Amino acid sequence: MKALPQHLDPLSSSQNRVLRGIAESTFMTERLPLAIYSHASGKLQFSHCESTSNGKVRFVFRDPQHIGCELELEFERGAQVPATAIFASQKFLRRKMSEALNNRKTGEYFVHDPHS
Repeated sequence: MKALPQHLDPLSSSQNRVLRGIAESTFMTERLPLAIYSHASGKLQFSHCESTSNGKVRFVFRDPQHIGCELELEFERGAQVPATAIFASQKFLRRKMSEALNNRKTGEYFVHDPHS
C-alpha cells in the first residue's frame, strides 16, 4: 500500500504522532479486577484514571513492552499474586477511581498518579 504524502497524512502532524505514541504504549481497561491484578502484579505501571462519557472509569497503565493483552490472558487464566498486593492495589485504585468520578463533576476527566 502506498503511503499518503506527508501533508495529507493525518498522523503526520507532531500532535498526532505524540498521541499515537502514547496510545501504542498504554494498556487500558474499565474492569476494576483486571486493573487491580495489573497493578498488583507489578508488570505494568499505573498512569491515570479517566472518567468516561458513560459514567465509568478507565484505568490507564504504561505498557512500553506491549504486554497488556498477555497480562489480561494471565488474569483470565487465574494468575496469582500475593493477597497483600491485591488489597493494597485495590485500595489505591479505588481511591483513584473515586477521584476520577468526583473530578468528572468538576470538569476534570483524568487523575494522574503523582508518583509517575
